[in-house]
Amino acid sequence: MSKMQRLILASLILATSFPLTTIAAGFRTVGSSGCAAQMVFLPPHTTTAVFIDNYHENFGGPGVDLKTGRPSTTSYRYDDGSGLSVFGTEYNLQTNGLRKLRPLSNTFCSAGSFFADGTLANIAGAEAGPDGVAQGFNKIRTYAPGPCSGACTHDWLEKSTNLQHTRWYPSAQTLVDGSVLVVGGADAGGLVLNEANVNVPTYEIVYQDGRGSPAPVRLPILDFTSEQNLVPGKSYNLYPILHLLPNPSASNQIFTVAGNQTVIWDYTRNALVKSLPDTPRQPRTFPSSATSVLLPLVAPDYTPKVLVCGGSSGDMPDPIALSDCYTIDPLDDSPTWQSTDSLPNGPQTMSDGILLPDGTVLIINGARLGSGGGFQADDPVFQPIIYNPNVAAGSRFATMPGSSIPRLYHSTAILLSSGEVLVAGSNPAVGYSASGKVGGNWPLFNNNGHQCALHQQQKQSSSYPTEYRVEIFSPPYMSASARPVITSNPPYISYGSSFQVGATLSGGSIQGNTQAVLSHPGFHTHGASMGQRMVVMSSAAAADAKSFTVKSPSSPSVMPPGVYLLFVTNNGIPSNGVWIKLGS
Repeated sequence: MSKMQRLILASLILATSFPLTTIAAGFRTVGSSGCAAQMVFLPPHTTTAVFIDNYHENFGGPGVDLKTGRPSTTSYRYDDGSGLSVFGTEYNLQTNGLRKLRPLSNTFCSAGSFFADGTLANIAGAEAGPDGVAQGFNKIRTYAPGPCSGACTHDWLEKSTNLQHTRWYPSAQTLVDGSVLVVGGADAGGLVLNEANVNVPTYEIVYQDGRGSPAPVRLPILDFTSEQNLVPGKSYNLYPILHLLPNPSASNQIFTVAGNQTVIWDYTRNALVKSLPDTPRQPRTFPSSATSVLLPLVAPDYTPKVLVCGGSSGDMPDPIALSDCYTIDPLDDSPTWQSTDSLPNGPQTMSDGILLPDGTVLIINGARLGSGGGFQADDPVFQPIIYNPNVAAGSRFATMPGSSIPRLYHSTAILLSSGEVLVAGSNPAVGYSASGKVGGNWPLFNNNGHQCALHQQQKQSSSYPTEYRVEIFSPPYMSASARPVITSNPPYISYGSSFQVGATLSGGSIQGNTQAVLSHPGFHTHGASMGQRMVVMSSAAAADAKSFTVKSPSSPSVMPPGVYLLFVTNNGIPSNGVWIKLGS
């Protein structure tokens, strides 16, 4: 079977892999993650999710009690006789089964984004571990997409070339040529607060074909001096926020936030495009850990708007979780941060923002007290909320049914092809902990070799053990009595071209407001959604309203080359998504 035939078959299989049954809005617990799921992504053309962790002991394999969360009594280990606990797994979304994956270096607190063919680049990491786990600070790991001939059997690979600088807590973004940008980080692990002597105020580019990369380039907003170590607007710069912006030159103009400093930076010309106002009141990047998404881009103008919600203040030693939300139109002549509806249930920090195919934003996981970091938060967020940017101010948030499982530091969430959201993780102790309680030196802890200026915010009476249960959250549209079904689509589309999509509703024509949406679920960790983006394309229905002519995104600055989920929505109700490749 040719590659083209495999892709077409994979799309047809995916379109029918998740039955279009009516599901009430809310959570259901479906399985266990094997390892503590601090990172997650979807390999394209598969029905799996991949979790990544640290090399610590894990008890998340068979035997986890899905009702109580009690871990397995048996350590979940690799089968090579090394005694090493599993720190990477493939989760089968159809069977809820696990397959052990073995990164060759430490993936802890790394970054991720996708090359143009759907291969995930997992970048950087942490110190060396036992049983041959290499240090990951300068490593580039890759994980291939599907489709696979039968069940996937591949594992992590490690590129022979390394990053040019060691990095901990960097961010990543796919660029317009399909390469991957890596920004910032620290030159040491185990940090909550970055400091000047370990700060990495540069960016570099990783190419899939292994070609030599230009030397790292200094990004001014990442720079700070030792006298500014405790200036949150400067030093709270880990996991910087990155959103590629549509632009006429189709260059790598990226909305970038580090601390409270905000710019549009051209990572092609290595030059400032525009200085933007600082984020209001507080820093918003780690450990402030605000939620940030680029709202869906809508054809034909693709005008970008960025949403930032919550996070934590720069107060020391006790940061305060925030409830405010703002938007900014970065391409306006004089951009300003505009206040929008506040989080309706109070402050939230470390929450994940998930773009849903109906154009809304799910904000899920996190805490109401404290900030990002191990044992740095308490008062879990149990009820997710959905933000609708298309309704009047004052009514943009809706509160959803809640979960009973705390999802604090090192929790994750990601959009699935079914339109639902996978939720996993939570491990405030960083290493495995059956009790999840703070240590004897509470509230003090070390940072970069000395006592940290912050205090641990988890209460001594609280207990948040390492969490292995996997949940599925169903948005309200999953309760629709009928959902569109994609019946045909091409496996490849090119920029600015027209293509045909077949879709029906209950086997017949589709009436009403029908849209074709491209979505990249991204790579998620620490509340950061790297590479997540969505575009609503122009489309026109045929006379029978069973097929649609769709216009693809105009340039790679709208959607970089890659493999995306295609959804058809009808009056806000999405179909299952199918994988489709976009490129030149």
